[in-house]
Amino acid sequence: MEEVEFEVVAGTLPTVAILFTHFAPYHIDRIEAAAARLKGRARVLGVECASGEDTYSWEPKRETCEADYLTLFPGRKYEDIGRLERLIAYAEKLRHCEWVLSGIPWSDVDIVALSWRRRAKGRKMVAMSCSKFDDKPRNLVREQVKSKLLQGYSSAIVAGPRQRDYLMFLGFDEADILPGYNTLSVERVRQQAPFEPVAWADRPFTYVGRLVGKKNLPTLLEGYRRYAAAAGKGARRLMLVGDGPLRGELETLAETLGIANCVTFAGATDSAGVSAQLSRALALCLVSTEEQWGNVVNEAVALGIPSITSPNVGAGDALVRSGVSGHVVEPASPESIARAMAATASSEANWVELSRAASEHTWLADAARFADAVEMLVDPENGPAADIERFWQECEVG
Repeated sequence: MEEVEFEVVAGTLPTVAILFTHFAPYHIDRIEAAAARLKGRARVLGVECASGEDTYSWEPKRETCEADYLTLFPGRKYEDIGRLERLIAYAEKLRHCEWVLSGIPWSDVDIVALSWRRRAKGRKMVAMSCSKFDDKPRNLVREQVKSKLLQGYSSAIVAGPRQRDYLMFLGFDEADILPGYNTLSVERVRQQAPFEPVAWADRPFTYVGRLVGKKNLPTLLEGYRRYAAAAGKGARRLMLVGDGPLRGELETLAETLGIANCVTFAGATDSAGVSAQLSRALALCLVSTEEQWGNVVNEAVALGIPSITSPNVGAGDALVRSGVSGHVVEPASPESIARAMAATASSEANWVELSRAASEHTWLADAARFADAVEMLVDPENGPAADIERFWQECEVG
C-alpha cells in the first residue's frame, strides 16, 4: 500500500475521507469498495490515525489499487496520542475534504469536536457505528447529553437495524441513516481460504476472537462439555482461535471440566489464518454477552459456514436465521449452546442445508453494501436506493 502526502488541487474531484484509528483488513475492504464505486466521481482517501493500537494487532496493510491512503501519526500507537494532538491533525489534514466518514467512536471528545468544527465550516461529517442500545446499561442523562453532542454529524452509516434504532433514539432522522458499515470483501475471504476438501466428520466447532470476558467463553466451554458428554465418541472438537488475557484461565477450566483433550487453543492468527480455520469448521460459535456486531460472522457467511450466536451479537440480525442458517442461543444457558451444537452436528444433510442457507446471506455481508451507503451520501441522485431498501428488508424478514 502506497501512502500519499494528501493535498487538494483546485478543480479536482471532491474528496471523501474514511477515517479509522488503525486499519484492519476489513477497513481496507470497505475503503477499496467505496473508491471503486465512486471512481470518476469522487476521490476516496483512507485515513488511519496511527500505525497501531492496544486492543488489536492487525497485520501489515496489503497492496491496494483504488483509494489513496494516509497515516496521520506513522510509527505511533493510537492510545499514546493526546486528544488535542489528534484533533489538530484531523482538522489540518482533512480540512479540504468535502466528506469525512469516521469509524472512530463517534462519542470521543476529539471526534465530537471535529464534527462541530466541520459543521461550522459547512463540511460533512458522517458517523459510522456498530453500537446498539443493548450493548450495556444506559444512563438516561448521559444519553441525553450524548444526543446533544452528536448534532454535529450530518448523517450516519450503521451496521444494521439495532444500530439504526439506537441512533434514532439519540436524535438522528431515520432518512439520514444508511446500512452497510460492518461489511467486508467476500471475495478476499474466499481467496484466502485453502481449496481443500474437508470431510464432514472432521469439522470442529470453531470460535474466533479475543479471549476476553465479554466473549462468554466459560459458558461456551460448559455448553461444549454437555454436548460432548451426550455425543460420546462422536463428539466434534472445539477449536478456539485467538489469544488474550483469559487464555490461562480457560485452559485451566477446560482441564477442570474434563474436556482439555477435546479443546484446541490455536492461538492468534492473521486474516488468512482465520479464513483457513473457518473454511474447515462445522460452525462458528460466538455466544458473547456483548458484541456490537461480530465481523467473523461475515467471514463465516462468506465461506458458507453456519453460526451459533447469542442475541447479543449484532451480526445475527442480518446474517443468522435460527434453525435455517445457524442457531441463536441464550448466552447464559450452557444447555442452549449444547443443544445447538447437537442439532448442527446431527447429520451431514442437515449441515449442508445450514451451509447453503448461510451462503445466501453473502450479499448482506459484502463490502459492496458499504459502497452503496457511501454512494448514496455522495451522489444521492445516482445512488442505489433500491439496494439500501433491500438491506433493511432482508434484515427484517430474513
